[in-house]
Amino acid sequence: MTKKDKLKKAFFTSLPIAFGYVALGIMGGAMIQKVGFNPLQVVLFAVLVFSGSAVFISASMLASGVSLEISLYLIVTILITNLRNTMYSSSLINDVRDLKGVKKILFSLLVTDETFAIDKIMFEKDKNWDSQQALYLGYFACFFGMIGNLLGALFGEIIDIPVDLAFFMMTSMFVVLTVLRIKDNLDILMLFVAIIVSFIVLSIYQGGLDLIIIALIVTSIGYFLDKKHRIKGGINVE
Repeated sequence: MTKKDKLKKAFFTSLPIAFGYVALGIMGGAMIQKVGFNPLQVVLFAVLVFSGSAVFISASMLASGVSLEISLYLIVTILITNLRNTMYSSSLINDVRDLKGVKKILFSLLVTDETFAIDKIMFEKDKNWDSQQALYLGYFACFFGMIGNLLGALFGEIIDIPVDLAFFMMTSMFVVLTVLRIKDNLDILMLFVAIIVSFIVLSIYQGGLDLIIIALIVTSIGYFLDKKHRIKGGINVE
């Protein structure tokens, strides 16, 4: 495939998350604009700290003012909240081993919940999907988020956007990506396992590490179930 073909394919592959990223970006941009960020600062924030949750966290914490204490706490909170992305990029390391130097660093920085899910699906189902297209996917995701944040910063004072709508859109994206990922009964079983584990953990603890705890428990259970399934014959569960 030529570079143009790879860009085109990555763009169309990114469309399932494009509308969600733009919509969420508008809300995040509007919220962070109200605490004193100008449009240029919002764009820089969106690119340099590519994390939708970071925008909402920053808007919430900076609403009470800016101080050294708040700034340090904000940095730590964002880092802890996004630690799960370390697991995502690590699990894709063999799939993107062709990326070297700066490209590998950029790929790691651009991994999100949604791009990770799409990359896993594409690497498993499409033999032509490669590390370069995975990197392009990250570029497009960042671009969509940036556009949304910029629009929110420009029109946030004019349009009153309900925050609940952001959570609805985020949930909708994950539902679509989950449905695309399901291949057999084992995947359905893991879906129910993830729901049950999430419910139990969140009923006991809600904090910066909750997503990491859930991810570790669910992936551990998934590993052993998949291993048991393969030992039985490596065929789809009926």
